[in-house]
Amino acid sequence: MVKITEKNHIEIFNLDEHIKYRKGRHEKIDKPNPNLLGLATVEINPTELCNRVCSFCPRSDPNVYPNRKLHMSTTTAQLLVDQLESASFRGDIHITGFGEPLLNPNILEIIKICSNKFHTEVITNGDRIKTGKISLKQLKEAGLNLLLVDCYDNQEQTKFFESLLSKSDLKYKIRNHYDNGSLTLIEEYGYNNRGGALYDTKTRTKSCFLPMYKSFVDWNGDVLLCCNDWFRNQTPFGNIYKETFNNIWMNKSFVDVRKNLLEGERSCLGACKNCDVNGTLYGDESAILWKDYCNQ
Repeated sequence: MVKITEKNHIEIFNLDEHIKYRKGRHEKIDKPNPNLLGLATVEINPTELCNRVCSFCPRSDPNVYPNRKLHMSTTTAQLLVDQLESASFRGDIHITGFGEPLLNPNILEIIKICSNKFHTEVITNGDRIKTGKISLKQLKEAGLNLLLVDCYDNQEQTKFFESLLSKSDLKYKIRNHYDNGSLTLIEEYGYNNRGGALYDTKTRTKSCFLPMYKSFVDWNGDVLLCCNDWFRNQTPFGNIYKETFNNIWMNKSFVDVRKNLLEGERSCLGACKNCDVNGTLYGDESAILWKDYCNQ
């Protein structure tokens, strides 16, 4: 049972409710847009830094995925937003990526740039909020639409954020996924192996809709295949400093990848052959659009 406050804020994370929320957001977006066919969400990677080392993350081993002091600039964020607006994008921007987004020194300005035009969401471990480095008031003033806080420590941490956030008028969700180091946590929490970065798996032959409704823009403006390709095994499809985002989204190499994924063929894709993500939880409307496009 999901606990709801009088403000209709979800306090305890529930995967089924979250999927329902995501589907609801997708239904409001103009996915037949010929400039950005199927696209509903753009996720950006604002930083390659994280202040935590979680057992279910590739950063659990710094030799596998080390911290790097690389940040998305406000110039890159503005360029992306301008290109999305020019292409008539009407979807959401998720500010999360492969690190802790609030560690980007310009994160409030980036949120503001994105929020001026689009619905924005941030996923954070909440540590910089708890220590007072960034306030809920600042996030609200930047225009953030939804804050999702991952509580990895214990029930006390969850209670702290429930108390803090319930006093704010910022819309939020709390995901209470405690990290006790158990090998079963990935399965329990519905996570995945991050494109094989955590562990290898047998080559999957199941379709994946992710690159049909969601884009991932790296800190430097590279457009990557997917938010699960932590090792960047797939060559970037382009960079927004060299060509417009909509041209990258619709280019032949990206279309060819979607054809393979519609047919459940992951073995020929470096980023997908060892990935165990269930990429069909939602995004079926976008997948239908791409299937029709590819069959023309």
